[in-house]
Amino acid sequence: MPAVGPRHPLAALRARAGLSALAYLGRVDEEHRDLGYGPMALRREKVTRWESGSVVPDAAAQHAMSQLHGVPHSVVKQLGWPGWLLQAFPDDHAVLHSPWTPAGTVVSTAASAQGGSMDRRGFLIAAGATLSSLGAEWAGALADPLSAGATSGRRQVTTAMITRLEMRLDDLRHLDDVLGGGEVRPLAVAEFNLLSQLAGDTVYDAATGRRLFATLAEAARICGWLHFDAGRHAAAQSYYISALRASATAGDRASGANVLAFMAIQTYSVGNPQDAVNLVRTAQEQARSATPLVRSMLHMRAGRALSKIGDRIGSARELEAARQTYAAGSHDDDPQWAYWMSAAEIEMIAASSALELDDPRQALISFATARDSSYAADGYARDNALYLVRAADAHLRLGDVDAACSAATHAVDQSDGVDSARPSGALSDFRLSLAPYRASRSAQEFLARTG
Repeated sequence: MPAVGPRHPLAALRARAGLSALAYLGRVDEEHRDLGYGPMALRREKVTRWESGSVVPDAAAQHAMSQLHGVPHSVVKQLGWPGWLLQAFPDDHAVLHSPWTPAGTVVSTAASAQGGSMDRRGFLIAAGATLSSLGAEWAGALADPLSAGATSGRRQVTTAMITRLEMRLDDLRHLDDVLGGGEVRPLAVAEFNLLSQLAGDTVYDAATGRRLFATLAEAARICGWLHFDAGRHAAAQSYYISALRASATAGDRASGANVLAFMAIQTYSVGNPQDAVNLVRTAQEQARSATPLVRSMLHMRAGRALSKIGDRIGSARELEAARQTYAAGSHDDDPQWAYWMSAAEIEMIAASSALELDDPRQALISFATARDSSYAADGYARDNALYLVRAADAHLRLGDVDAACSAATHAVDQSDGVDSARPSGALSDFRLSLAPYRASRSAQEFLARTG
C-alpha cells in the first residue's frame, strides 16, 4: 500500500504552509479579530476536530479562514465546508479555471504535467457544484471544437506521428491490465508530457490537430486512471479534467464521455456518489450517438454509481440496459480504448453492485455468470484479483468462511506481480473482516499466509 498523505483539505493546506495546528489557528485568530469577531479559543484540538470531520467550524471561523486563504466569502457560502477549501490550492487553478479553448487546454495539460506542490491522496480537487460545472462546461465546449490549425511552432505534426503515438498508448493500456499502475505510471506520464508539448509547440492542420488532442485526451485519461489506481487522487483528478478539456478541443464526445465515466469511478470511490451519478448522466446525454459498445459501458457505469447511492431499481435498470445494448454487437468505429468491455465485465460490475446493495447471494450468481462468460483473468490480473476479493466478501457475508478464504487466496495468487493499491487494499480489508472467524482453520491459514 502507498504511504497515506493528508486526508483532509485543511490538513493539506497546513502541510503546504508548514504550519502546526496551533500555529495555523493563530493565523486564523488574527483574521478573526480583524473581521470584528473577537479572539478565538486557541486550542490545538479545535483544528484536529475540524480535520477529522467531527466538528464543522462556525461561520465566523470559516470567514476568517477564507480571508487567510484568499477565497471569496461567496464561494464559501456556495460550496460549503470543506468543499470551499479546495479553491485555496493555487496549483489547481489552471486545471479548474482555464478557458475551454485550445489555448486553455494547453495551459491545463501543462499544469497537470508539472503536478502540484504536494501529493494529496485523500481527497479530490473538485467536488459538488464545481464538479458538476466542469461537466456542463465540457458539454458546452463540444459545440466549438478545434476548427483551424496551429499557426506557430517548431515542428510539424503529421498523421504518421499521431498513429505511432496512438499505438504506444494502446501498449500502455494492455501493460496496465497485467502489471498495475505502479510500474506503468512513469511511462504513461512520459507519453502525456510529450503529447502536451506537441499540442503547445507544433504546427498542424485542423484535422490532424483534432486527432492530436484526442490522443492527448486519452493519454491524460490513462494517467488519471493510473494515479487513481495508486491512490493519488488529487493528481488523478487533475489529469482527468485535462483529459476532458482535450476531448472537447478534439470534438470527441465518446472520448470525453469515457473520461467522465472514469471520473465517476473515482468519485464514487472517494467522493460523493451522487456526484458520480451526475457525471455519468452528463456522459450519457452527450454520447447518445456513440456506438452500442460505448453506450453499454456508460449504462454499466451508471448502474454501479446508482448502487453506491442505494438505488436498487435504478441500478438494475441500467445494468439490464448495458446487457441489451452490448448485445447489439461490435462496430467498425468502436474506439480502441473500449477493448476491455465485455459481457463478463458487465456481470462483474453487476456482482459488485449487488454486494454494494447488501445482496451477497445475487453477487455470487453474477460472479459465476461472469466466469461462465469466459472472463479473461489472464489478461486482466489486477481486475480479476479485485473481483475475487469481492467474491470472498460475498461468501463471508453468507457465513461460508472456507469459500471466502479460498477466493481470497486465489486473489493473492492473482495479484502477485501486480503493483496496484486497490486489490492490496481490498485484501487488507478482507483480513480485518476475518477477525470474528479466527477460530476457523481456513481463516487461520489465510491470515498466516498473508500476515
